[in-house]
Amino acid sequence: MLEAFRKRMLVFVICVSCVFLIIFIQLINLQIVHGSEYIVKATLNMENNIPIAAPRGEIYDRNFKRGYSGAVIVSNRPTFNLTVVPENFSSNNQLQETLSMLSTVVDINPTELFTDVKKSNPWERFILKEDVNFDVVVKIASHPDIFPNIHWEDAPVRVYNYGELFTHVVGYTGSLSKEEYNNLKGQGYKYYQNIGKSGIEKQYDKQLRGEDGFIRRIVNVQNRTEYEEIGDEPLSGNNIIVTLDYEIQQAAYDALGSNYGTVIVLKPSTGEVIAMLSKPGYDPNLIISKGNAKFVNELNADSKKPFLNRAIQSRYAPASTFKLVTAIAALETEKTYADKIYYCSGKYTLKGYIDHDFYCFRTHGSLNLYWAIGRSCSIYFYNLGMSVGPSAIMRYAGYLGLNEITGIDIPGEISGFVPSQKWKLKTYGQPWFDGDTINLSIGQGFLAVTPIEVASMLCGIVNNGIVYKPYVVKQVFSPDNRNVISETQKEKLREIPLSPTTLQTIKQGMRYSVQDGTSGILNHLKVPIAGKTGTAQTISNRKENVSQHAWFLGFAPYGEYTEDAIVVVVFIEYGQWGALAAVPVAERIFSKLIKQGYFNAPEK
Repeated sequence: MLEAFRKRMLVFVICVSCVFLIIFIQLINLQIVHGSEYIVKATLNMENNIPIAAPRGEIYDRNFKRGYSGAVIVSNRPTFNLTVVPENFSSNNQLQETLSMLSTVVDINPTELFTDVKKSNPWERFILKEDVNFDVVVKIASHPDIFPNIHWEDAPVRVYNYGELFTHVVGYTGSLSKEEYNNLKGQGYKYYQNIGKSGIEKQYDKQLRGEDGFIRRIVNVQNRTEYEEIGDEPLSGNNIIVTLDYEIQQAAYDALGSNYGTVIVLKPSTGEVIAMLSKPGYDPNLIISKGNAKFVNELNADSKKPFLNRAIQSRYAPASTFKLVTAIAALETEKTYADKIYYCSGKYTLKGYIDHDFYCFRTHGSLNLYWAIGRSCSIYFYNLGMSVGPSAIMRYAGYLGLNEITGIDIPGEISGFVPSQKWKLKTYGQPWFDGDTINLSIGQGFLAVTPIEVASMLCGIVNNGIVYKPYVVKQVFSPDNRNVISETQKEKLREIPLSPTTLQTIKQGMRYSVQDGTSGILNHLKVPIAGKTGTAQTISNRKENVSQHAWFLGFAPYGEYTEDAIVVVVFIEYGQWGALAAVPVAERIFSKLIKQGYFNAPEK
C-alpha cells in the first residue's frame, strides 16, 4: 500500500510540475517572446486612430504666377465628417438608437442609414454624414453617452469656384465604389477616400490626392476620449496649372448662351487648349456630397445629356467644314487647281437610271476654288467630289485625323468615323454609289466627326501640316507652389503631307469667307481672321422644326504669324445655320482674344 501511495504521489507531483511548467513557458512566451506585440495590441485597445484626409491640390488657370494665384478654378474648404465602426456597437438596437438620436442634430434618415451601415464591412469606418459644421461636432463630443461610438474627422471639401463653367474639363470627385477600391487598394487608396470621377480630377488623381494623416485619440474603458494627438500630418496634393484661360472660357460661356453645343479654342503651335466648353452642364458642387443619388439620377435621365462632354464625346456630320478636306484631296491629287471654274446654277443633277437633283442654298454663278470655299458653294464641291472620287477624299480625311482620337489628357474621348466602300458593302450589302460621293464631298452622309477632331484638323492646316497633341494641363506644382513637379511639352501627333500651295489655297479661301462670304460679320475685327461655316442636316427635329446643326471653324491672325495663331471651333446643336448661329459666337470669342492680347501680329 505504501509503495502504491508513493507511485500515486509521484504521478501527482509530475502532473502538477508539468502544469506549472506549461504556465511558466506561456508566461515567457507572452511577456518576453511576444511581449512587444501584445503591448501594441493593448495600446490599440485604448487608442482610436481617426484618419485626416489630405486636401487635394488646387487647380489654377493659365495666368497663374507664383505669389498670385490668377483664377482659382478649384480649391478646398475645411469641414468634418461623422463616422462609425459598426463592430463597436454592442447590438443592432444600440446602433438604431444612436442613429435616431443623431438625426436630431444632423439631416439624416436613420432607417435608410441603418440599412447602409449593416451592408458595409463591420470593421471599416463608415461615413454617416459629410460636410458637418463645427457646432455639430461640439454637441457630439460633449455627449458621448447619447452618441456612443460616433466619431468625427477633418474632411476638406472640394470647391468648384465657377460652377459649371469648367465642369466637363475639370470634372468632379466622389466616393470610391467597391469596384474602384478593389482595383486601387494595391496603389495605396483607402476605402474612405474620394477619387476623381471625370475630367482632370480623374486623369490626374494621383498628383492631386496627397497623403492622409491621422489623429490618435486615447480613450478610457467607457470609450471616452481622454486626449488626442496628431500621429501623422496629412500631406496636401500637388497643385495644377491648366492651359485654360478663365476670361476666354467665360466669354465662350456667355456667347453660347442657352444653346447646346461646344466651343474649343486651341493654340496650333503647341496644342494648348485655351478654352473648352460644353453645354448644357451641371454644377459639380451639387454632385460631390454623400446622398446625391437623386440629383445624379436626374442628370442621367435628362434628355439634354448634361454629363456629355460634346467637345470630345459626341460625333456629328461635319457638313460644309468638310469641304476643306475635299478641296485638299483634289489639289493634292492634281484633280483640280485653285483657279478652276465651275458654274453654280443652284442645282446639280446626277445622271443615272433615275436622275437625282442636289441643291445649293443659293445661285452663285461662276466660282473658282477660293470663292467656292469662301461662299460655301455646294455645287462647286459636288463637281469637285465627283472628279476626285471617294477613295482620295477618305484617304485625306484619315491623314487629317478625322477617324482617330487626338489623345487629349481628359478621359472619355471617342473617335470620329470616316466610311469606306468596303464598310458600306459589309454593313448594308450595297456598293458605294455616286450619290454617296456627292454627300461625302460636302460632309454629309455616313461621315461623323468630333469637334476636337475638327479643331485638330484645322490646327494642322494653320500649322503648315504639323499637328500637335492637344492638352489641358500645363504644369504640376508642389503643394507650396515653389517647385515644378512636371511640365507638359508639346508632342507632335502627326505631320500631314500637304504642299505649301494647297495650304495657301485653303487658307486664302477661308479668308475670303470672312472678307465677303458666309463668315462676313467677322471682317470688322482688328485682327485678320479666316473661317469656314457649316450647316449639318440631321434626321431629327428640335422644336420649331429646326433640324440643322451649326458649325464654324476659323483662325487668326491670317497671314504668316503661325506662332501666334489661335484656332476657334464652334458647334451648336440645332443652330439652323452656321452663319446665323455659330459665327456670332466666334465673333465674341475672337473679340475677347484680341482684348486679352493673344495676337502679336500687326492689326490689319
